Amino acid sequence: MPFFKITVKTTVNTIEMSKLTPWIQLALLLCVACLFIPGSANAAATQANTSANNSSQLAQLKVTPKPCVALHKGQKCYLEVTFSWQHPKISNYCLVNTTRNQILKCWQQQATGEFDFDFQSTLTNDFSLRKHDSTVDLAQATIPVAWVYKSSKRAKSTWRLF
Repeated sequence: MPFFKITVKTTVNTIEMSKLTPWIQLALLLCVACLFIPGSANAAATQANTSANNSSQLAQLKVTPKPCVALHKGQKCYLEVTFSWQHPKISNYCLVNTTRNQILKCWQQQATGEFDFDFQSTLTNDFSLRKHDSTVDLAQATIPVAWVYKSSKRAKSTWRLF
């Protein structure tokens, strides 16, 4: 006879712990105990991941508006976008179009910045914030390119007059 009695109510019926096998009893008790334990088991893993990724998570790079839509696939889309970035440390930073490997703008001894840009492309472009004279990406942003119609060709007519 067990020294405790736990009753689990389900929508179908009630199950008494004493009628279950010892292994199932143990599994249920562990599941219930896990509900009341705070996330301290994951805290060490989260802290390790945070410290490992600190350099990339410190900087933020945002672009608005995001999608650039062309009428037909393969056509250039045109969009006026604003890049805004911030980093907790003052330094020399550059905004780089990593798709084209092109520096768009650099800032000297700044921790924040903003840049208006006339985007024109047929492809999705990736952008990064980097320290001056560095190839390490501190933050990334993407401008996706989409289109309304897949082909610019008209559909061929299925019938002829002559």
